[in-house]
Amino acid sequence: MRAILLEASRSIDLYHWKSERMRENGIEEREIKKDETIRKWEKLANLFTPLSKYYITELANKIAYDALQIHGGAGFTYDYDVSRIYRDVRITNIYEGTTQLQVVAAIGGIVSGMSPKGHLRQYFEEEFSKIGGGSTLLNENKDSLEKIVESYSSIENSSLRDEVAFEVVQSAARILIGLLLEKGASKLNGETKKKREILARDYNLESKAILLSNRIIIENRQTQLTFV
Repeated sequence: MRAILLEASRSIDLYHWKSERMRENGIEEREIKKDETIRKWEKLANLFTPLSKYYITELANKIAYDALQIHGGAGFTYDYDVSRIYRDVRITNIYEGTTQLQVVAAIGGIVSGMSPKGHLRQYFEEEFSKIGGGSTLLNENKDSLEKIVESYSSIENSSLRDEVAFEVVQSAARILIGLLLEKGASKLNGETKKKREILARDYNLESKAILLSNRIIIENRQTQLTFV
């Protein structure tokens, strides 16, 4: 959760900071918008913002749900702290914009971003190179994301695409976070590094299963329409 939140914040800072400095130096808005660095990070920020909102609010709901089962009390006879937490977290993916709205906001950036010259593809290539190419597992998951986006883009029926857009967004979020976890581990030493590497491996292993499931769902959506 923190990894994707901080990366989204970083992407916003990287284009806001430079654009503000250019304005202070008297550079025209037209020239600012042409700056490649600003364009790159603005596009990534526009993607990472809904991606992080979706992922964090949904995961917070799951954590609170599990916590309620562990720390829940005597029903209506007493209002335990965890019940208040659960009520609060339940509305985060409503007032932050519903998950479906975040999916709508993110899906276009993922599809265009994974094109041959897309900003998301370039971002992945740059970040993977910083960690020596990434683990075999992470690369396998990235390949799965490529196939997922390709299958999604090949669906001609817009209603069917809407039905499986969530799976594409979820897959992209899992790859991004897996990458960030491995990147974080690469900067550590000793036991802390080992623990973070285990965390990254376990997360990416879970992602592998999720992406496989998502890929099957998307690839079979068009087939299901044919049978109907």
